[in-house]
This record gives sequence, C-alpha cells and structure tokens, in this order.
Amino acid sequence: MSSLPSDPKNPKAFSIRVEGMACESCVGRVEKAISATPSVASVSVDLAAKRANVVFAGVPDIAAVIAAIGEAGYECMVENAA
Repeated sequence: MSSLPSDPKNPKAFSIRVEGMACESCVGRVEKAISATPSVASVSVDLAAKRANVVFAGVPDIAAVIAAIGEAGYECMVENAA
C-alpha cells in the first residue's frame, strides 16, 4: 500500500483501488460499506477501473474506509488520485 494520496485541489479526496469486484452488486456493496464510514461525504465506485473515489466531509479516516472495504469482502490499495 502506498502512502496516503490526496488530490491537491481537495485534500479530503482519496482514490482507492478495490480488488475482487465482479459485478454491479459488488459495486453497491462497496459503496454502501464506504458510505457508512464516519465523515464520508460521497463515494463513487467504478467497476471497470476497480477504483473507489472517496470525499470526506470531516477529518479523513482512510483506515476506517480500508477496514469497511475489507469487512465487505474486498481488498484495496491506496493510490494517487490523478
């Protein structure tokens, strides 16, 4: 896992690579898990890119997002949001 990335335009935005998704139901599970994480303002998951883009409303807690993805049954890797 790389160091925590941030979008220079929005320091509370993170991109997370999610492995193991195979269908739109998987996307829904990942979005639901991330959305339930405290201080998450929005999340969008792209199945083709295997990526979740997360924006925090408050203090970013990327560890909680990673844990939520794991509890949903998927693996992730933090990458630079470019």
